[in-house]
Amino acid sequence: MGRIAYAEDSVLAYLKSLMRADGYTIGLILGQSTAQKDFVVHLARTPPPAAKDVIEESLISSASNTQPEPGRKYIKSINDIPETWVADHAKHVTRMLPGGMWVLGIFVVGPSDILNDSNSINRLRSVVVAIYKHLALNKYLYGNNNQENLILHFNSITQKILCKSLDASLGGILKPVDWKFQAKATKWHQLEARVDFDRLFPIAADQMPATLKKQLQGILANISDTVDSALIVIEGEPRSLEDTLEVVGKKKKDRKEIKSNNDTTLANKTLQVSMYIPCPKNPSSDILITSCSATMRLVGQVVSRTFVHQKATIEEATAAVKQDIIRSLASRLEMHWDSLIEEENGSPEENVTLHEPPRRVLVALPQSRVTLSDYLFPGEGPQEALVSLQELLDLEMQESSVQKELELQADPSEFYYQNTVDTVASDSNEDSSQDQQFVVYMTGLSVAILVLVAAIVAHLY
Repeated sequence: MGRIAYAEDSVLAYLKSLMRADGYTIGLILGQSTAQKDFVVHLARTPPPAAKDVIEESLISSASNTQPEPGRKYIKSINDIPETWVADHAKHVTRMLPGGMWVLGIFVVGPSDILNDSNSINRLRSVVVAIYKHLALNKYLYGNNNQENLILHFNSITQKILCKSLDASLGGILKPVDWKFQAKATKWHQLEARVDFDRLFPIAADQMPATLKKQLQGILANISDTVDSALIVIEGEPRSLEDTLEVVGKKKKDRKEIKSNNDTTLANKTLQVSMYIPCPKNPSSDILITSCSATMRLVGQVVSRTFVHQKATIEEATAAVKQDIIRSLASRLEMHWDSLIEEENGSPEENVTLHEPPRRVLVALPQSRVTLSDYLFPGEGPQEALVSLQELLDLEMQESSVQKELELQADPSEFYYQNTVDTVASDSNEDSSQDQQFVVYMTGLSVAILVLVAAIVAHLY
């Protein structure tokens, strides 16, 4: 049995809006996959390569050959599709997706039957493979799932749809996919979690100096292992991984005595998720005393909101929540170190260096409860999110649609004050050793934010 892809009628209307008789439009298919089904939530036209007016310099540098005329939003030939440009677009869009959702593949709107032409098929296959390889560069983004990728073509002359799938990891043959449009919106289970971080990462005295990027990558790897080993509990009760979320939702409905005919109320419920970190079996045996030249501390809260299809199991929901937490954290840290103009080495005069990764904001897709993310640096507002939505997702949204209060900005003065208090306490310590130790302090507020603070504090060891 072949794959089946479900999309709402609004997706068909979007494809028709991209029709041209003399050119092609390419974009990304976004949604969720199961073993045999794909649930499409959005199509995002890939913005045309340009020398300016793009969101990030990486997008500019990746556009090597194709430079369309100003104002053009289409390409003249399938052979003109810039692989690296589309692949980079997929990376930026993946950052915006909730856990459990992926770039499922690509779509093309154009006048000829490209999926019946061998040259065009080879070109489209190379684009899908390029996306797969590019997303595989950062495993913490969870850019690739274990299912086949889709290639959708909408003929702008006949208005016929043809969809194929292939295994991008193998670059195999194309297989037919039954693409179905539906009038009713897909029902989703919404899960929400707030994960608090307060972790201290020592830097050994004999360790070779590393850049901030390398240090943050090490922290990300450590947290990823921790989250991966965690126990996810939905609605306060551990369940078998084979159970479906429908069972959880119905029990919650019964507890609140919701009338059986009010199905929309049940469908709109948010399931609360808790994450528990396992304790080591023999903590005393794992104690290691080492000399440190610095420590890095990460404190803050990540807000997670994920969506899984109506028949999803506890195992699928658990994987989606964990992916969302790590994908969000990885996106922020990657954006943060990419934004740094130069590496900060610090100096004795600089006791505290505050690093604030971007905070998460959410925007609901039109006519859907599914929300996508954007990340705002300190000083940025909803206007910047609207630019990202238009450029990367081809969405025209209002500022009021940006849910910007989930994660708040930090007050830097609190961290500097806390560090000053710690420094005074350290200076008064009457330790016989005269060696100085430096501490890199990464912290955040105990509200819904994530903040990294690098502070160098001299104290007696």
